[in-house]
Amino acid sequence: MADIRPSALHVIVVGIDGLRPDMINEVTMPNLAAMKARGVSSKDHRTVFPSETRGALTALASGARPASTGVLGNEFHARDGSGRLTGTDTIHDWRAGDKRLIGGMVTATNLSETLAKNGRSFAVVTSSGQGSFTALNWRGADWGQSGYNVRHPAIGFPPELAVDIAEQHRVPANGFDRGAEKQAVAVFTDTVWPARKPDAAIIWLTEVDSASHRYGLGAEGMLASMRDCDAAIGNLLEWRDKQPEKDEIVIFVTSDHGHSTIVEFISVGDALKEAGISAGLRSGDGIDVLYRRGRAPGFWLRKFDKGLLQGVFDALAVQPWYGATFTRAIEPGSHEGILPGTLALELTGAAHPRAPDLYLNLKGDEADNDFGVPGTSICDAGSYSGIPLGGGSHGGLHRSELAAVLIGEGPGLKSGGQVIASRTAIYDIAPTVLELLGVGRAATMTGRPMTELFENGGAIEAPVVTEFTASVDGKTSRIVIGHVGGSAYVDEADLLTEHAQADAGRPKVAELQA
Repeated sequence: MADIRPSALHVIVVGIDGLRPDMINEVTMPNLAAMKARGVSSKDHRTVFPSETRGALTALASGARPASTGVLGNEFHARDGSGRLTGTDTIHDWRAGDKRLIGGMVTATNLSETLAKNGRSFAVVTSSGQGSFTALNWRGADWGQSGYNVRHPAIGFPPELAVDIAEQHRVPANGFDRGAEKQAVAVFTDTVWPARKPDAAIIWLTEVDSASHRYGLGAEGMLASMRDCDAAIGNLLEWRDKQPEKDEIVIFVTSDHGHSTIVEFISVGDALKEAGISAGLRSGDGIDVLYRRGRAPGFWLRKFDKGLLQGVFDALAVQPWYGATFTRAIEPGSHEGILPGTLALELTGAAHPRAPDLYLNLKGDEADNDFGVPGTSICDAGSYSGIPLGGGSHGGLHRSELAAVLIGEGPGLKSGGQVIASRTAIYDIAPTVLELLGVGRAATMTGRPMTELFENGGAIEAPVVTEFTASVDGKTSRIVIGHVGGSAYVDEADLLTEHAQADAGRPKVAELQA
């Protein structure tokens, strides 16, 4: 069989946190739009569930879904006896979790380790928080790789490179705030590249996500952040075109999730309290259920009791904000959960031993927000402190939250603006990077090389779309999954209304050829 792998020697992945693919245009992001027109893109690129940054970035750098990585969003209960949620915000959260949790903080292998074991170099430069930087380059310092965070320079490594960066770019001790996007790219192009010329690199820009939360999708403040990130991408592309190695560099631009617009805040804790169920954010005397807030609240029972789990489900199912709900599969391979009316958690790719006993995807719809951007949702108030109604949200299974960006350009990739209509995902990026570099994949990788992006990658396999439903008391949870070969990609999940079910006239499980 002919070798279809492009002859790339360097692969750079640029991430724009929270960027929705349907918001890219020639006015707001001209550089990225032009790159898309020259290169190849995925029509249906997906993130993981929960669609939160640290879980998604761990999946990106590990090439595996949360069922394998064990990082279930930005916080989760690891069943470690601590009685509290495991956070991912700071580097201390990750280090403490690594000592405390069974299997360590991450139960899959990071690119930093895989590349080091194959004599290859890896670099991560971010303008993100500490947790995002750490997720992307987990244990990178231990493996002799390099990393720098322009907002949190103290956690950069190795020390000699961090000192050079701080001096050459005049990085304040407390990091950059304004213009951090361009600074991150400049750190890579002007210092990290000349010093290391890494085989693989990730440059992660967080500002669009922050602006989406704060201002709302389509608001001027959010669009201004998109323009700033696009200018930084323009700088990277201009730098690439000036390099002697320009014909050996592949660049991907991606995102870790999309956003929906918050139209209502609720409290799952209050709902459980009203039902007489003792629940809290930390376990303690009288607390039977530990829960995490967000777009997709999770519920862990301190001691498993199916009757109590049924009580939690019943208290949620009567709420007007109730959406698709997931529990462990009733039996291996089943699409139904252990409680009637719930879908199998395994369908979401998040069925790690640390996963909650019940996940609830809060209600959403396709309505436009005040700026004409479709996709609205309901959130638990506690996880969005300081973010107003009308601000951006993510974490759940709304189509707009799962949709992400993937655009590629470089030697051996398809070109001319070709759009791949299969399914791809954030956990396919690391396997693709390794394929491009000719490096074998780690055993924990569950993603696949996206060979349909390659110039000689052969025919694009049309996805088969499967819909699974589970009903009880007139409420039907629904999840839609696109299949490409042996790989599954979650398209969306929601609650079907009786009206929608009547209109659809669909069987409980229907397979539709895309």
